[in-house]
Amino acid sequence: MIVVHGAGLAGLTCARLAARDGAEVTLAGAPSMADLVLNEAEIRLLTDVWDDPGRRLLDGGHRLTARWVRWGDGAVPAEVASPAVAVDGARLAEGLARRLPDRVRRAETAPAADWTIGAAARPAVNPPAGRRVAVAGHVTMACTGVSRMATTGRGWVRAVPLGDGRGLVRAVTPVPPDDPEGFLAAEIEAAGLGAWVTGPPEGVTVVPAAPWLSRQRAEQGRIHIGGAVLRLDPVSGSGAGPALRTAVLAAGVLRQLRDGMPAAELLGHYHRRLGAAFHRHLTGCAAHYRRVFAGPEWAGELHITATARHAQRGAPVFTGRPDVAAMT
Repeated sequence: MIVVHGAGLAGLTCARLAARDGAEVTLAGAPSMADLVLNEAEIRLLTDVWDDPGRRLLDGGHRLTARWVRWGDGAVPAEVASPAVAVDGARLAEGLARRLPDRVRRAETAPAADWTIGAAARPAVNPPAGRRVAVAGHVTMACTGVSRMATTGRGWVRAVPLGDGRGLVRAVTPVPPDDPEGFLAAEIEAAGLGAWVTGPPEGVTVVPAAPWLSRQRAEQGRIHIGGAVLRLDPVSGSGAGPALRTAVLAAGVLRQLRDGMPAAELLGHYHRRLGAAFHRHLTGCAAHYRRVFAGPEWAGELHITATARHAQRGAPVFTGRPDVAAMT
C-alpha cells in the first residue's frame, strides 16, 4: 500500500505512475495547483507521463512563442524563441484527476501504508540558499505570445500573458518590501514593462524565492517529492519540471523496491540525484545574478548561495538509516 500526501502536479503524477505499476494507492488531499508556464520540455514530459499525445490537457492554455529579455542595466534587449503554454492550474489539476487509474483511491484521512510519498508543501527543515522573495500579482495585459523579463535596480521582473487580457507579474528582490502592492507596481515601471501591463497588480502575494533542498529526502517508508523536497529560484523559469521529475524518480524507486532491489541503494540514489541537480541549479543562479547585481543585498545573497553550493557538494546522505547515510 502506498499513500501520497498532496495532490498537486507531483503528487498526482506519482500516484498515477505507482498505480500503473500495479500498486494500491491512496491519494490524500484535493487536487490543487497554481497557474503554470510549461516550456516545451516540460510539456513533452507531462504529456508522455499522462499518455496525452494530443496534448488535450493543455486545452484552454495560452500559447507563448518567445521571450523578451533585458538582463542588466543598459543591456540590449533580446527576443528569443521560447515555445511554452500558460496553463490554468485549477483546470489542469481537474484534468489530471480525471485520468487517475481506478487503483488510486481518494481519502481525507490516509490509512497506514508501507510507503508514504510526501508531496504536500511543508516548512523548511533546513535553511534555504538565500533570503530573496517573489512578489507576484495578476494584472490586465495586452494579449500577446511573448513573455517579458528585465532587471531593475532592486531585482528582476517577469510578465507572462495568460490570455483573455490577463497576465501574471512576478518581481524577485532580496529584501521583502513593506508595501508589496506599491513595490510591484514600481518594479513594473522600473523594468520598462508599463507599456504591456495596463492595470495595477491585484491579489499580490509575497513568497520565498530562494532555492531550497530538504536534507530529509528519502528514508525507510517515506520519500519526499515536488515542493515538499525542492524549490528552485524563479530565475530558472522552471516550476513544473522538478515536480514531474521527482515524481517520476520516486515512482521508479517504488517499482524497483517491489522488484526486490535493496532499499538502501535506491534511497541513496534518490538522495544523491536531487543533491546533484540542486548543486547545478545553484551554480546557474550564481552565474546569472553575479552578471548584473553588485549591491550589498545581492552580494549577501551570492555569499549564501556560494556557501550552500559548497555544503551541498560534500553533504552526507540523510535517510534516517545508518546503512544509507554511509553511502556518499
